[in-house]
Amino acid sequence: MAAKKQKLTKKIMMFSQKNWHKILIVTGMAVCNSAIYPCYTQAESVTQGDLLIAQNLGGIVRKIPMEEVPVPAMSSAKTVTNAEFNLARIELKSDGSLIYILRGKNQQGFEVEVQVTPSGTITQVDEQIDPSGVPEIAVKAFKRWAPNDQLISTWRSTRLGEFFYQFVIEDFWLEISADGNKVIIYRKKIRI
Repeated sequence: MAAKKQKLTKKIMMFSQKNWHKILIVTGMAVCNSAIYPCYTQAESVTQGDLLIAQNLGGIVRKIPMEEVPVPAMSSAKTVTNAEFNLARIELKSDGSLIYILRGKNQQGFEVEVQVTPSGTITQVDEQIDPSGVPEIAVKAFKRWAPNDQLISTWRSTRLGEFFYQFVIEDFWLEISADGNKVIIYRKKIRI
């Protein structure tokens, strides 16, 4: 029995003795792990029939009538932003929870988007702002990553007391932390 176990161990060790095998195994493990990273889901209609295909793992978003938004969610969103909302979506997160996404305009005429739970807990507030309201360090980070791109709009995103600044350009938007140390580049989503 011990000889059989030693033979099996020797075979496994032989497999990973070469450096290129080790590199291949580690790369494969990294690719497999990154392929299941949760992210937002978008669904789009395929030209052949009414089939909807989810493009990524994560949540599923659909447009809903404003009347379907629970009163606590709507009250919280209006209290925090003082905005009039005209678009509502609901997102089923990958963990099974629901988030309402409300979009409208504040009193200054800027667009506002709020993510709120059915019970009224605000998870994120995105407000369109004047570019002059963005800290210089975030502007420098934007110019470093997209030096020749035409800026379409700027947003401030508040999540659990943290500020991020979003710079919308042609096909992408960049999200930059208030200190300029973190930059995430997103491809624009299709509006649902």
